Amino acid sequence: MIEGLAWTLIALIAITFAGYPLAVLALSRFAPARPWHHAGTAPAHVPDIAVLICAYNEAAHLGAKLESVLAETARWPRKAAIWVADDGSSDATAAIAEGFGVHVLRLPRGGKAAALNALSARVEGDILVLSDADPLLAPGSLNALIAPFDDPRVGAVAGEVESAKGAGGGRFDRLYRAYESGLREAEDRLFGCVSADGGLLAIRRELMPHVPPDGTDDFHISTAAVAAGKRIAFARHAVAIEQPIAGGRKTMRRRVRITVRGLTALWRRRGLMNPARTGGYALGLFFHKFARRFAPVLVLPLALCAFALALTGSAFWTLASLAILAAAALGFIGWFAERRLPKILRVPYLLGLHLTGLIAGVALFCWGTRYAQWTPQKSLS
Repeated sequence: MIEGLAWTLIALIAITFAGYPLAVLALSRFAPARPWHHAGTAPAHVPDIAVLICAYNEAAHLGAKLESVLAETARWPRKAAIWVADDGSSDATAAIAEGFGVHVLRLPRGGKAAALNALSARVEGDILVLSDADPLLAPGSLNALIAPFDDPRVGAVAGEVESAKGAGGGRFDRLYRAYESGLREAEDRLFGCVSADGGLLAIRRELMPHVPPDGTDDFHISTAAVAAGKRIAFARHAVAIEQPIAGGRKTMRRRVRITVRGLTALWRRRGLMNPARTGGYALGLFFHKFARRFAPVLVLPLALCAFALALTGSAFWTLASLAILAAAALGFIGWFAERRLPKILRVPYLLGLHLTGLIAGVALFCWGTRYAQWTPQKSLS
């Protein structure tokens, strides 16, 4: 009975992290690539756009960010307004933005959701482009991001967010983002991208929703397109480049908060997991945003099963138990001696922290914890 439960848990974890991605990648081979998957794609019908940036104490990053945005909008043949909402910063964020001649909205500290709602109520434009205050736009990203809107079925577009090359501590982040990009493009071929990353996304003006304060804003905004009967496209060549967070501890704390906020947002959009309403997208949303967060929790009962079966003398389960204990020891040692870990151990260590953050986030969400306002931990590696 215990062994049957253990294999069931293994199967559920394997289906979530290997079965679903492999099935999507395999099926996508039989689906044509979207026109916007090709490099150099530009929109046939050029709309008026507004670029929205929310910033809180981003004086160190905002200048370079605005330079990269202005380089893109300078070549835009129609109206392209740039708006920066200063969320009650205590540094020179607002002054820096004003120095670039863009529209600046000074607000009291209220959180990113409040800033986004204030901006969206004021700006004009057919398409709203949203981007965080620190990632830099790569050349050609604006054309690539807007091109999918030529298809009237597309309501929102997710850009590609990459970690800066050569930044220390970013290897795991780059590997994870490469995996995500491949999966998103495959999903886009089949039923549309599941959601967008706040580093770079765009949405039709009429679909922009009111953003609640306690969920992930990028998920809530992008999935408003699906709720309206549209799809989310993935524009791989619309690239925002960000610096990875320095240190596994900060990464894990960030993962905990994102998991809580992500599940809060998913609960609000739970109706989109109904296949009768959204078809294949419902399956993608379930595996990508629900199962992937809850599957790591299954490792805990799996470990108990493995320990119990090891006591019966099973060689396989003894080895499995030793592997679990070794992973736990790596996490414990790495937590206190992170900078001294050999390079070969850093990726499995960070992967373990990522999964631990998911488990902690799920537990806090189920406990009723919510984060209505929090400050992302960002630092150059």
